[in-house]
Amino acid sequence: MGTDTELPPHVLIFPLPMQGHINSMLKLAELFCLANLHVTMLLSEYTHGRLLRHANIESRFSRYPGFRVATIPDGLPEDHPRVGERTMEIVMSLLKVGGAEFRKLMETTDALSDGGGRRRVSCLIMDGVLSFAVPVAEEMGIPFIYFRTVGACSFWANFCFKDVIEAGEVPLKGKDEGKYDYWKKEELDLMVTSVPGMEGYLRRRDLPAFCRARLESQKSEESSLPSSSFYEEDRSSISWLDSQPDKSVLYWAQVLVVMRPDSIVGDNKDNPIPAELEEGTKERGYLVGWVPQNEVLAHPSVGAFFTHSGWNSTLEGIAAGMPMICWPYFADQTINSRFVSDVWKVGLDMKDSCDRMIVERMVRDIMEVRRDEFLERALHMAELAKKAISEGGTSHTI
Repeated sequence: MGTDTELPPHVLIFPLPMQGHINSMLKLAELFCLANLHVTMLLSEYTHGRLLRHANIESRFSRYPGFRVATIPDGLPEDHPRVGERTMEIVMSLLKVGGAEFRKLMETTDALSDGGGRRRVSCLIMDGVLSFAVPVAEEMGIPFIYFRTVGACSFWANFCFKDVIEAGEVPLKGKDEGKYDYWKKEELDLMVTSVPGMEGYLRRRDLPAFCRARLESQKSEESSLPSSSFYEEDRSSISWLDSQPDKSVLYWAQVLVVMRPDSIVGDNKDNPIPAELEEGTKERGYLVGWVPQNEVLAHPSVGAFFTHSGWNSTLEGIAAGMPMICWPYFADQTINSRFVSDVWKVGLDMKDSCDRMIVERMVRDIMEVRRDEFLERALHMAELAKKAISEGGTSHTI
């Protein structure tokens, strides 16, 4: 057992306990391990359990003796679904209990020093949401770095939000009668001019969803590759893809539909997928619970990717040279989808208008009518991404 100065630096990585955030931070942890640093990954007890059951985290990191996992509770009951519309309850609960749990962990383990087997934590890298860890780090003299798991396009737009407000471009006014849940189409389509570098394509409808909703208090007053998956991957989808013609399959939905097994939370929890959907996909589709996404995107039979436009999925789609149909839900997804469609021009943006006619038109557009156009640009972006991570590239690390 060496002295503290003889031991490698010790990095503590603390992601938000959500799939996309953990994916990127596990990749960062692996890079640190390759550089012979000691790394502790701090996970919620719930997500750690899912990773042990459904991912290869133990075998993946078994070659790195300096890697280990620590856990804290997220404050939610064990039977909480932690998916769908209740996803944000994870964040709110962790913000409530996380500060005390993090402090207890750091104080009772002497900053995770393992009884002298490794240095006390030399640096804390935490998700940008988890600011409750800052006071503990400051008291212990530990340098800290915020890690944002979003793209630069979204981060820059949010960074400039004060200027957007001062320019009067938000809040949105809504209909003349003042109803907050209806917006004038012409107002939503106005360009945002106060974010430098985005003046030509960023619209008000591309801003985060909270710009189009009143504060909850106001509403109340008025209404009184390696795998890091939380879920078991259904590899039968790969065999099905092997039997399909090249570039014929739309991944989301001939149709590979992925529905996380517990992503629909309702009364019918034993079989949440509607029977009509299961029956309708038998001939021309393949309905699965969870897939190895990178492998699916790289499969020659897949011709397009229907995505919510999270940054992980956006990067994986670009790296695979895959045209995308974007149906964003919240957070950075609305800006990512705008860049996919109007800046990089590798897909279509379906936000705010997604009836069945629009969905059909966009699928035909990207799979048939403009297929060659989108595919050419997507493959060009994939080549740029490959160069960026190659030796001498702007994103090359080790």
